[in-house]
Amino acid sequence: MRASLRRRSGDQHDAAPAFASRVRFDLPPADAAVSGCLAHIADRILNASAEEARERLRTILPPSTRRASRTAWGVRVTRSSPPCSEGLQAAYAPLLRAFARADGQPQGRRSAALHGQRWGPENIPAFLPDDWYARHFTPIAGINPMLVRRTAVLRLVQMVAGGSLGEAAAFLEIASADTTWAGKGRIYSGAGHVHTGAGQQPDPRGFEASLSAIAGELDSPATPLVNYRRRRQALQAWCIDEETWTRLARRLPRVPGPEPELGDRKRQIASVYVWVQVTSGEHYFAPRPIEAAQPPEVQEAWRARWATIWHLMHRNRPGPHYASLKAELDILATSLARSIDTRHG
Repeated sequence: MRASLRRRSGDQHDAAPAFASRVRFDLPPADAAVSGCLAHIADRILNASAEEARERLRTILPPSTRRASRTAWGVRVTRSSPPCSEGLQAAYAPLLRAFARADGQPQGRRSAALHGQRWGPENIPAFLPDDWYARHFTPIAGINPMLVRRTAVLRLVQMVAGGSLGEAAAFLEIASADTTWAGKGRIYSGAGHVHTGAGQQPDPRGFEASLSAIAGELDSPATPLVNYRRRRQALQAWCIDEETWTRLARRLPRVPGPEPELGDRKRQIASVYVWVQVTSGEHYFAPRPIEAAQPPEVQEAWRARWATIWHLMHRNRPGPHYASLKAELDILATSLARSIDTRHG
């Protein structure tokens, strides 16, 4: 029976939207045995926990969430009126990517956002922090950890507020990027690879379980919540001003060899570093007002050196100059974050 249902779902996925409008879901099959099997499956799904129901649904749906969401059943449940129960929505949402809009308002009749939680999409950083990743995730074979960390924050936004991947990316302000920095294509285009890779791991539920663990942690009163969206908005056009930079540069100890360059290019890179620490975002999306004010040829020359300088700052054992600079910038970032949180707290 399951094989038959799975085969029918796979055969129908390419034309599901049109097909769904013709299928009658309110009448039982004419065959009594088939009808009994369906009633039994429905009873087991509806009386299970969300996790158990999800695994039972997984056996009768295509492995790809894109294909599953396009089956007649997937289209029907995400567009049904009245909508399915919240429990069933929570069960099928990760399998279908069926969510409400990122602003929390329903998109059509789709809605699978969490309800009653103490945290919201504003509490999700635009890039999964190192410690979150280390505590909750295991590497996915063949998948760049950067893609996993991007996909994780997009899915967390979807879990709490709903919306498509594109809407989640827009909320996190990572919907587009300078192709010199982030490469061509949509920033969320790797999510499909992550979901496919996760499904092929020894524990195919591991990725979703990790997201649920983070959600549970954020929902705990013991976890301090950070409004990352507020921090991003406060620093939309931010950079270290010249006076602050001059004072900071004077505190740096002398190092052997030539004097390090501490001009506007270094001030811009230092500003990006601070922005990353405060917002927990990717440096690709940091504002660069100092660079933007330069002539085109200067901007091009700066960009040619960005990767090298950024690498020197982020080595496991940076040189004396960058170690001292990072220590000063970390102090500035902590002060700036506290100021933003206090001012709007």
